[in-house]
Formats: sequence, structure tokens, C-alpha cells
Amino acid sequence: MSVTAAKPTTAAECACPGLNFEKMSETAGMAPGTPVPVAMDPSSPAQFVVTLLQSDTVQTATLSALDDTHLTAPAGSTLWLDVQGSASLKSTRRIFTFLQLHPIFQADILNAHQRSKFEVWEKALLLVTKRLYYNSSRRIRYEQVSFLAKGNVIVTFQPASSDSFAGVRKRLPLFKGDKTQPSYLLYALLDNLVDNYFAIFERLEANIEATEKQLLASDMPLERPTLSNLKHNVTTCRHVIWPLKNMIMNLSDDKEDFFPPQMDPYLADLKDHIYQLNEGCDICSDYMDSIIQLNMDNINNRTNEIMKVLALISTVFLPLTFIAGVYGMNFEFMPELRSPWGYPVVLAVMVVIAAFLYHSFKTRKWI
Repeated sequence: MSVTAAKPTTAAECACPGLNFEKMSETAGMAPGTPVPVAMDPSSPAQFVVTLLQSDTVQTATLSALDDTHLTAPAGSTLWLDVQGSASLKSTRRIFTFLQLHPIFQADILNAHQRSKFEVWEKALLLVTKRLYYNSSRRIRYEQVSFLAKGNVIVTFQPASSDSFAGVRKRLPLFKGDKTQPSYLLYALLDNLVDNYFAIFERLEANIEATEKQLLASDMPLERPTLSNLKHNVTTCRHVIWPLKNMIMNLSDDKEDFFPPQMDPYLADLKDHIYQLNEGCDICSDYMDSIIQLNMDNINNRTNEIMKVLALISTVFLPLTFIAGVYGMNFEFMPELRSPWGYPVVLAVMVVIAAFLYHSFKTRKWI
């Protein structure tokens, strides 16, 4: 299982997980269900991977645009349309027309800042999910990936930056018999997306464990960007995994129109993976609370050490300052001022007092 490659940070990435209001105002005043692109990059290169699965053959073609000849799904076959990128909206709308998709579904798919959700309408299933990846700053970001199923047609929408379904694509030649059915293909695509989360979690857990070991091995507190990155990564994962858990549960409960009974073991396995990821989020969150507390303890310990050193220095110089103050009053009748041994004797007394205090602190292991 490979970790998703890091990508550079772009202006379109959401800085705060869960707050996706960028460009949402573009739809203000429009009728509900108006299918207009929201927060989509029109310059992103687009391609369409068309896969036709039949009981004994799998045919795949990669195209820059779609026409009506590519939108055919013979009886007994499964048509998978993988839309990568958002530049060719004309071809995307042709898919909507081919499936006679409700305008609300069209608007949801074209909204790149849609929340994760599960909806069924007019025998069409829409799943809006997120895929996770590390950017160049080692922060976890997410991008929208949508699934659309109607009849024997499966359509996936994903950004062109990377392929969320590379694992399924490699296994397609092995799909035979029942595995060419739309229900199994939809399950395989969801399972591939969930498996990619495990790669992200492995890296996140490794970073958290390394940070915890660093804090336990040293009294030095963490730099703020390091702690902020870890907290952000854990929060982002929770915002993606938690709604996905509810979505998969709803899909399992309302599966009659899309998953036959023989798919129950596969859906149970998918739910088990989601539960593992959700538990992983809780564990990482608990670890982060421990790390934050350890970091605060290190800061307090370091502050206490500094204050202790300053207090010991002040304690040493307090009697010396008193002696210097007494002989600095310049009274006329002070015999020691006229004594030839007055100055060295006072200095010697100061050294003895300082040495005695130092030895006393050392004996008590205060320094």
C-alpha cells in the first residue's frame, strides 16, 4: 500500500478543515439545483477513462472528450466513466443528460466544496466523499471525490492531480463473472478509496509517535508550527472519516436498490475498515491531547528551571549586596574604613559566604 504523493499547496486548498465557504457565494440568488461549477479549477487538465465491463472482457479507453458513442451500456454489462479534472464541462453535462440526472445532483457534483453525504433519488445513488493527501508542507489536505450510480452505469468524479482508483484499475483484467456487476464495481471503488486512508493514517501515527518520543526524551518544548501541523492533520482526518462512517452505515441500511444480498460480506468488510479508521481518529486525538499536555509540562519545567537558577543567583548575591550596602554608607566613624586590611577582609568574607551558599545548594541537589 503506497502513500499518496505530496503535492504543493494551492490557493484553493482549505486552511481550516470543515470550513468550505470559498466561492460559495457564486450561487447566491440562483435557483436551487442550478448546475454551475463552484470552486472548480477550469484550467485543470481533464480526461475521461471509459471502461466497459462484460462477463468475460474488459475494455478501457482514455479520452479528452466524450460523445454519444461512448455513452452506451449494453444489457448485462457495466459502464464505468471516470471523470478526472474539471476543464471539459461540456462532456460532463453530456453524462448528466445521458443519465437523466436530477438538477440537484448535478449541482452537488459540480460543487467542489460539497459536504460528504449519501443521497438516493430517482433510482440514482450519489456519494460525495473526500480523499486525503499530504502536501509539500506535510499538512494533510483533502479533495472531493464523488460517486454516481444509476442502473448499470457507475460514474466517478475526481481531481486530475492523482488517481484515487489506481488499485482497482490494475485489477480490472481479473474481474470476471459477478465481479463485473455494477454493485461489485462500486464496492471495489469505495474500498480502494478507504484503503488509501490507511496509508495516510500510517504516516500520521508514525509522526505522532515520533513526536511523543521526542517530548519524553527531552525537556525542550516543540516549536509551534510542528504542534500546529499535527493538530491540523488529526482534525482534518476526523472531518473526513466521521461523516464517511455514517454514510457507509446508511448505504448498508438502504442497499436494496444497489447491492444484492451476496454483497453483504463485502459491505460488512468495508464497514469494518471504516470503524478501524474512526477508532484510529479517536486514538490519534487522544495522543494529541497527551502531546499537548506533555509540551505544556516541558514549557512549565523549563520556565521553572530558569526561575530556579535566577532565584539561586539572587540568593547568593543578597548577603553580598547587604555587606556592600553597609560599607557604602560612608559614615565618618566606621573603623573598618581606615583599617589597611578592611578591603581584603570584606572581600574574603564575601567569597566565603558565596562558597558556603554554593556548597549548601549543591548538597541539597538544587543545582
